[in-house]
Amino acid sequence: MAAGGISGPVPPKAAIPSRWQLHPEPGHSRHTGHGASIGVAAPARSGSQHAAAERRAALRAAAAGQPSVAISTGWHGAAPPLPVAAAVGRERGTGRGKDEDRTDRRPFHMDIATPSHPAGDTTPAMCTPQPAAWRRVAVVTRTRNRPLLLRRAARSVSRQTFKDFVWVVVNDGGDEETARSIVEGSQLDRNSVLFLSLAQSRGMEAASNAGVAACRSDFVVIHDDDDSWAPNFLEKTVTFLSSQQGRRYGGVITHSIHVLEDIRDDEVIERRRRPFQTAVRDVQLAQMIRGNFFPPISFLFRRTLWDEIGGFNETLPVLGDWFFNLEFLLKADIGVLPEPLAFYHHRDQVPVTNVYANSVSAAGHQHDELAAVVRNAFLRRHMDKAAVALSLILSHIDDMRPGEVTAAASDPVRRPASTPNAAGDDDRADLDWIIGSINRSLARRSLKSFVRSLRVRPLEPDAGWNEALSALQKLKAPIPVPDHFDEPAYLAGNPDVAAAVQKGQLHSGYVHFLLFGRFEGRRRPGRHVSPFAAAQDNACPAPDTANVLKPVFDTPAMLRAAHRVAGFERVLHIAHHEWHGIRQATAYCPGHKLLIPAEGTLEEADKAGIAEEIQALGITHVVFQGYSENADQLLLALKSRFGSDLRCHAVTHVTTAQFEHYFEMVMQARLLIRLRMGSLQGLASVKPDFGAVFENYWPSLIVNFAPDLPSQRRAQPPELRSVYAPLDPGWRKNMYTNVLGALAAGNVEQVKTANFPNGLESLVNLDRLRLVGYLRGRDLFEEMARSSLVLLATLAECQPMTQLESLAVGTPAMTGPLSIREFDDDPLIRLCTTPHLDNPALLARDVERLVAARHADPGAMAEMISCHLARRHALAAQRYGDFLAL
Repeated sequence: MAAGGISGPVPPKAAIPSRWQLHPEPGHSRHTGHGASIGVAAPARSGSQHAAAERRAALRAAAAGQPSVAISTGWHGAAPPLPVAAAVGRERGTGRGKDEDRTDRRPFHMDIATPSHPAGDTTPAMCTPQPAAWRRVAVVTRTRNRPLLLRRAARSVSRQTFKDFVWVVVNDGGDEETARSIVEGSQLDRNSVLFLSLAQSRGMEAASNAGVAACRSDFVVIHDDDDSWAPNFLEKTVTFLSSQQGRRYGGVITHSIHVLEDIRDDEVIERRRRPFQTAVRDVQLAQMIRGNFFPPISFLFRRTLWDEIGGFNETLPVLGDWFFNLEFLLKADIGVLPEPLAFYHHRDQVPVTNVYANSVSAAGHQHDELAAVVRNAFLRRHMDKAAVALSLILSHIDDMRPGEVTAAASDPVRRPASTPNAAGDDDRADLDWIIGSINRSLARRSLKSFVRSLRVRPLEPDAGWNEALSALQKLKAPIPVPDHFDEPAYLAGNPDVAAAVQKGQLHSGYVHFLLFGRFEGRRRPGRHVSPFAAAQDNACPAPDTANVLKPVFDTPAMLRAAHRVAGFERVLHIAHHEWHGIRQATAYCPGHKLLIPAEGTLEEADKAGIAEEIQALGITHVVFQGYSENADQLLLALKSRFGSDLRCHAVTHVTTAQFEHYFEMVMQARLLIRLRMGSLQGLASVKPDFGAVFENYWPSLIVNFAPDLPSQRRAQPPELRSVYAPLDPGWRKNMYTNVLGALAAGNVEQVKTANFPNGLESLVNLDRLRLVGYLRGRDLFEEMARSSLVLLATLAECQPMTQLESLAVGTPAMTGPLSIREFDDDPLIRLCTTPHLDNPALLARDVERLVAARHADPGAMAEMISCHLARRHALAAQRYGDFLAL
């Protein structure tokens, strides 16, 4: 991505058929003293185009007064020059050049500046423009002073298995020599590269237009300098658009992987990956009017559409790709290849003034400000078209949610619909519940329902309301009523619905609410929520705190899979929103739950609200699961309020390997101080023998609960022998060894990962690898249940929650040695433990052994899992009871 955004830069008076910033001249060439001029044919303007040109007269006049742009071509020194970036006499509709101008065109002019040369260089001062060779695809990269990322882009382009392309690099006013040396050092054939250098930065869209205009091709794709591709991106997208099916489309997008990264000491540090736009199955104008939902790196389109549209809108500093996509959809459809072949990179922690920042962060205010400008400009231009008017209506209807009408009336400056907010929690929970219920119903379909279910395909975790409700209506399958919906209250308040349910016309009041009640304005009754949480849900946060996490008690997600053990009714576990593993360990414990933020500040009002809710619930014991500055401040506030009437304890979930993070040692020291001061009545760990190293820890081990999911446990293994490795790419999680070990196992047909093992594709065959991304909740459980084995051979662990979640659905999980003496004699743990954490070949043997055991005798495996979980849960309840002195 070029500096400044997801779209990119172009020279004034460039040889491009753009309606946005071109300067028509009389039918003769004009010399400026800066170099040669080339007459380039442009499409004839219609009446509406002439009107648009008049409206931009001031802009063109201003641009005409700017200095010429230096477009340097070829290499310096003895190397033969690259082809000059000039598209002479391009014929509309083919992208191929002709020698003669057509009579229905007027010429535009591109000034080719004299490139600078080192001393003694005898290269002629003026390059003679030559027509660029025609290629199947033009890959355009905009860049400006980002050598680290440009090198990665060069590797991405050079590794493409499809070779009939030209890579056009547009240096948008940055250091020319640095950019040139990187392009020259790429592994591409010299005849497959064009290099343009603009003397001054013209912006992202202008650079895109310059790059496209400089070459001739059938297809075009914008490859920003910070994004990347899978090696077969071009091969698959070109094949699609060239196929019988693809000929109906003007372009095609692929699914993407969103890569979050940092820049440290001239090195790119990847933080995480997740699937992006995986729910997209088609591209509709109604969706696009609401907002752009795919990045340029994933979009290959026909060159003729760029000609017809007139190029990218150069008047927009950001969001030019969105405007282009809107115009594109008025002229052609966009197909979808549901494969993650593009990598969309973001750096959200890079300072906005840094050249490596993304436009979404560096120019975030411009994105927000210009979103309405882009949408309004497009609608004003095309509102007379019936398709646009209908799309606008549909997009407005789809955006509406229960309560939005009144909210809009009372708050004219509302946040975008996509922004998370407390009022939308139930709406999101309902959508998640529908998706999970439909996918479970499809997985368990009987022969009787098989034909009907053929009309419905499994839903992606991020599917929208339209897709979910459509599938619900087609499937006609009953879905269970969730804990967070009060079915009796809904039926009592709606007698007509109750009568329909009694007659068998509806499965439940919940189904009625989903299909009809939401749109009829009927109230959605929820289960009991604590007064403090309800107050938070109904609060309207100030704009600058809209995304701040707030304390919340007993959410459905934290109670749904919890164990119920007598004596824990007055116990409150406190965990953090952001710390997923510890949060899940807390969710499965018996007792009440409170989530607080780890980042930011816990306000005094928050602490007072928490204390009031503790008193209302009759809490006598508090357990801090993990510790932070906010947890420390809350502990002091609670002890000040309740004194000895409230017993406070803490459980740590850290290993000493994590002491590389200084924060962890600071928190350990703080806990020991609070224990000595008497603010804490106990301190324990889930890491075996932690107390043998640090004084004053409770001597016994806290044992984690697995989720309470007895109805979801499966005895029969899946037909496809697959291994699921839901691991992060960091060293501690050992992802690469796990993936290699699973791939080397002879009886494994598929390996599924949460993150792509970047770079491994150049070492081993990854045909059996499937990227499923980060999953949570029901989606995670379902993926585990569909697997023969969950592989977690990590280098440093306490009691991994992914192991316990996998066992809860009946799938064995292999880990490294956890050294939990309480389970040394457990046959399941012995079977599922591998010592081979840094040897993929030996790890593969252990994987083969466990997969074979799972499929050879599934009944015995299910019995071992059940016995272990029963033993574990009894021990976990006993240990917590002893630790808390219940």
